[in-house]
Amino acid sequence: MSWQKISGALTQLAVGRGNNVWGVNAQDDIYQYNNGWNQIDGKAVNIGVGADGTVWCVNRKDEIYARVNNNWIKIDGALVQISVGDKHHVWGVNRQDQIYYRTNGDVNGDWVQVPGGLTNVSVAADGAVWGVNRNKDIYRWNGANWDHIDGKLKQIYTSGASFVVGVNDNDEIYQYRNGTWFKWDGRLKDVSISVDGILWGVNSANEIYTRQDGGFGGPAFK
Repeated sequence: MSWQKISGALTQLAVGRGNNVWGVNAQDDIYQYNNGWNQIDGKAVNIGVGADGTVWCVNRKDEIYARVNNNWIKIDGALVQISVGDKHHVWGVNRQDQIYYRTNGDVNGDWVQVPGGLTNVSVAADGAVWGVNRNKDIYRWNGANWDHIDGKLKQIYTSGASFVVGVNDNDEIYQYRNGTWFKWDGRLKDVSISVDGILWGVNSANEIYTRQDGGFGGPAFK
């Protein structure tokens, strides 16, 4: 199976379980995929969706919103990038590369800063957290600090300890397994993987692609 092109144009997307995909376009419009793209109210530049369908986003003003009962609820704080594993796991980074998680992932929780500096962070429902910094260095959270992982990526996404994908400055796509980065064919600027191993991403032209065998077929050795 190869990459399948999906109609539409997005600048960033996130996938939770199955093909529950949310994304944003160049006009900050928000979309959800359901055998086609349905526009959702609101504006955002970055969005995250969890395995349980929990959705949070940030807009161009660094304002944070959570989707509750089909409405956007404004959350305190300021972030430029956000990631959702499920309703209990929400992490993000701000313009100063400071890293935060939400206590209980709850709209009524608090932001807790963790050590380090990242430009991109990703959290899974099982609590796995990965991130990359401005030097494209890769890190994995061990519960108290960050372990450095070999390789260089500009964007990373995890949906579980067994599902970690990312892209480098050349838009090459990699998946981490058993301590090794394996390269997929194709090029994407932003990639996501569902909790059941389905790959989604967008390329430099904002075209959308999916690969439905991602977690099970094994990365290409190319």
